[in-house]
Amino acid sequence: MGGVRLESRKTASSSAANRAPVILAAHGSVAIEYSSDGTSMRRKITPDGPGLRGISAKSAEADTLGPDLGSRVAAMGRAGLSRRQDWGCLSNTQQAVAKPESAGCGALYLWSAFALLMALVTVPLFSTVLPPLFDYPNHLARLYLLMEGGNAFYTVRWEPLPNLAQDLIVPPLAVLMPLALASKLFLVMVFGLIAGGAILLNRVATGAWRVWPLLAFLLLYNRIFLWGFVNYLFGIGVALGGIALWLSLEPRRSWVRVLASSAVALLCYFSHIAALGFYALVILGVETRPALAELRACQWAVLGRRMATVSMQFVLPAVLFLSYWRWTAIGGVSYADFWRKADLVFSVFDNYDRVFDVACFALLLCLLGWLGWTRRLALMPRLGWAICIVFTGYLLMPSQMYGGSGVDHRLPIAWFLLLIASSAPRFPSRRVATAVAIVAGSMLVIRLVVIEHVWRQADEIYSADLIGIDALPRGIKLAVAIPPNAIHLVSVPEVHLPVLAISRREVFVPTLFAYPGQQPIALQPSYAALADAAPPQLFWAGLTGGDTAEITQLLPVLQQYDYVALTGGGPVDVPPNRCLAKFYRQPSFQIFAVLHDPGCASTDG
Repeated sequence: MGGVRLESRKTASSSAANRAPVILAAHGSVAIEYSSDGTSMRRKITPDGPGLRGISAKSAEADTLGPDLGSRVAAMGRAGLSRRQDWGCLSNTQQAVAKPESAGCGALYLWSAFALLMALVTVPLFSTVLPPLFDYPNHLARLYLLMEGGNAFYTVRWEPLPNLAQDLIVPPLAVLMPLALASKLFLVMVFGLIAGGAILLNRVATGAWRVWPLLAFLLLYNRIFLWGFVNYLFGIGVALGGIALWLSLEPRRSWVRVLASSAVALLCYFSHIAALGFYALVILGVETRPALAELRACQWAVLGRRMATVSMQFVLPAVLFLSYWRWTAIGGVSYADFWRKADLVFSVFDNYDRVFDVACFALLLCLLGWLGWTRRLALMPRLGWAICIVFTGYLLMPSQMYGGSGVDHRLPIAWFLLLIASSAPRFPSRRVATAVAIVAGSMLVIRLVVIEHVWRQADEIYSADLIGIDALPRGIKLAVAIPPNAIHLVSVPEVHLPVLAISRREVFVPTLFAYPGQQPIALQPSYAALADAAPPQLFWAGLTGGDTAEITQLLPVLQQYDYVALTGGGPVDVPPNRCLAKFYRQPSFQIFAVLHDPGCASTDG
């Protein structure tokens, strides 16, 4: 997106016609315009100007403006181009013109820092046997089944689902290495895509390689990551890189841009449908500003081409989405309390130490607020529109939508990453910039130390729990009992730990994620009926509550299993039951053998 070349009327007429000069003469004055947002001059002619076709007709008027017009225009042009060279596509940010203390850094320096930080943030991933992400064990079990092509309990059903990032990447990697390592490498890809995408988008937005987008590393260990929503985060990284590609290809031919952006939209779709939604919102915001300018100028042909180029990339994802939406849309739309939106914004820093996490979040807000208040934080105007649109979408988004949970929970991390990637600061001095970098680096190191400490504790608990799982006989059916309030984030989540028996002991576990339209795994019909006969919460109530009626209702279903695991509720004592025998016990993870006594199917024990 280079600057527009300014020429005087003294150049040859044929050359001037080809180069579309930007000298607009009207009523004896000269109006100089140049592109301020990356669009071509053809798209920036204002309604008050004579238009491109009228420029050549005004050549005589331009000649009357004086023999020194060329030198005056050249000086003004150099000033305009100088500002654009500092900030790429940025405009209207005179207060943020780069100074030495805020100038860009070299690409080699930046990517070396990127590699160093990547090595640092991945230490917790490889220092533990099992990262304590809430859904992670369930993902591992599904990936194992995809590698094996299913078994007697589960079948593989590939479909164009909008939630396949792990499923398409990890199994091929696991052919070359252990599944546990391949799955961790996928988490490394998530980190690399998010941080790398922020860097690339910042490069396109500001026109220089800058240290500023490395702040994205502070946000990698967020609440969404701890929940284990890694497909979505993978898609956010793809979206950030795709937005950078969309802007950088703007001067190219439309068909090149459509092909490239269509590939990005498909990658976002197959990563996660919410990532595609984020990408679409940003593209809408990026194109709103120039589209409004074309609308005001009544440039209908240019506006039509823009709308066609934007929309064509979403055609194939829309067809795929609608093809599965008809039979997977379940439930409805519901909203949580609106005040929760403020807490969800904090989720970008929410880890394990609430006081420290709040302090980190407050420091980030103070930094952004100070830079904004003093007009030292420059935003690419078109990406500023996108930031506003994404935040508005977050405020309007429900918490539950057609079977999808935590819909609005996912957007804050994407919004903060977009804000960082779209901006660049101008600090008062190099000393201030260095101080900010030191504080940010210290925050990152302390956060990683806290994470490492908690993950090491989780690793000890998981290692003990896996001893009990590995002691199970192969090929058995393992029921799961969890309390009603078990689906919430804790430091050491164990709710999904029993499903690891699928990959370690080839057993049937009814709590594996195998929902139609969401995963490419399905239960065999007979076992699907068994899984639906009694949910995990009912097993928990029957085994721990001591209610005779519940136990009587539960026992016939329990007799179809061989073992039952109780987890997710902390230390609990199961009342004596002559239909159960203790098999393995840890404070928050217990396994009982089901005794197949004929009387257990009809008595309470």
